[in-house]
Amino acid sequence: MPSARILIVEDERQTVDELRDLFELYGYETEVALNKQVAITILQERSMDIAIVSTQVQGVPGTEILHEIKKYYATMPIIMISDQKLKRAETSSLKAGATVFLLKPLDHTTILQTIEDILVAPVALPMQKKTKLYSKSRK
Repeated sequence: MPSARILIVEDERQTVDELRDLFELYGYETEVALNKQVAITILQERSMDIAIVSTQVQGVPGTEILHEIKKYYATMPIIMISDQKLKRAETSSLKAGATVFLLKPLDHTTILQTIEDILVAPVALPMQKKTKLYSKSRK
């Protein structure tokens, strides 16, 4: 499945290096943005398949970055990552439009499987939600 392009929006150098090395080892192309503006510039210049966004990047909330990404790519899957084990962070990320929320430190198997799952069935997640809403409205 490799050859997808992954945008990593994170300012922790160790996490960036770890993710980039892991993804490139498995054949994915990566772009790294250490701040919101660089992320937007990359999106304006290159087509990306998935974004991985930290819940906080140089003082900017990840949900704000997520909203900016959705302006350019409304259907782009976004994986939010955080080192905070707060339910509030997960809930606000998912409500803002994140596809998945993962905690750091990231387990290599989990992040790779998550990306594979998203790439294999990028349309399945929204369709399941629609079906769920549709069945509720028929009751």
